[in-house]
Amino acid sequence: MGLITNMYQKNFLQRYDKDEAVPYYSAADFPGLLCEQRSFSNSAGVRIEYFTYFYEGYKPGKLVLFCPGMGPGHTAYLAEIETLCRAGYRVVTLDYTGCGASGGEKMTSVNAPTADALELLDLLKPAEEIIPVGHSLGGYTALNVANVLPSVTRAVIISGFVTISDEMMGFVKLRILADRIKRFEKTLDPRYASLDNRAYLKTTSDRILWIHSTDDPMVNYKHNAGRALRFGNPNVRVVTVQNKKHNPQYTTEALSLMNGWVSGYYRLMRENKDVTLEERKAYFTDKDIAKMTAQDPAVFDEILRFIGE
Repeated sequence: MGLITNMYQKNFLQRYDKDEAVPYYSAADFPGLLCEQRSFSNSAGVRIEYFTYFYEGYKPGKLVLFCPGMGPGHTAYLAEIETLCRAGYRVVTLDYTGCGASGGEKMTSVNAPTADALELLDLLKPAEEIIPVGHSLGGYTALNVANVLPSVTRAVIISGFVTISDEMMGFVKLRILADRIKRFEKTLDPRYASLDNRAYLKTTSDRILWIHSTDDPMVNYKHNAGRALRFGNPNVRVVTVQNKKHNPQYTTEALSLMNGWVSGYYRLMRENKDVTLEERKAYFTDKDIAKMTAQDPAVFDEILRFIGE
């Protein structure tokens, strides 16, 4: 295995658990929000936890599949999920293999979330229209779900990537190295790593809403949303925002607070190797999570209008 794939595995394919010091929302933080938690064993024998969120009186006929980004599970996205629920939708989400409440020693592939999401939908067999919505890795997962399932005819991609090689162009810069990682991913999961999302975006009659910030340091705009825009498919609508980095769904104030607080938290741990869990928790006691996760109304107006059509 080459140096580039070793670095890729070390930095991306790992176990993602919650930091106990970081405050995450739960359904109890939103009066009236209901959550049903269940699990299933996926085809690799890993226990996958999935969650259905809704308010009483939700709109029938549409089920939002929320695909989280890479990290410690779906609770990092409860502000987004609750915003969708508050608009009247029922939302099903999951923690992927190696993430959050689910089992697995590590995330085995960037395509493992696609497998988990598709197996969940096969288990549920929802009668409603399924609308995948995802951020970052979840945006890629939502795109894959739309590509694979004929029953899915629209999807929302937030800061997502077209293929793993297009994603890695933001890091390795050279196409030959990025393509090497894609070939490596094919050895890990040939089913979904071989999907031709470029051809899909060029020709699909499915409707895709893609939201991306031009200064995204994690998923390069030019090689992903910009590429989708250049294909010129009228069914693929790209909404470009400025100065929102990797989270265009947040307000500018929320991003400023989040970046400042997270930077301060990691500085605390860097400067004090013996910092205790209690001290780490104390760092967040005066931090307002609602302000840090405030969703941009203009962005969600776009998303909700698209879902509601």
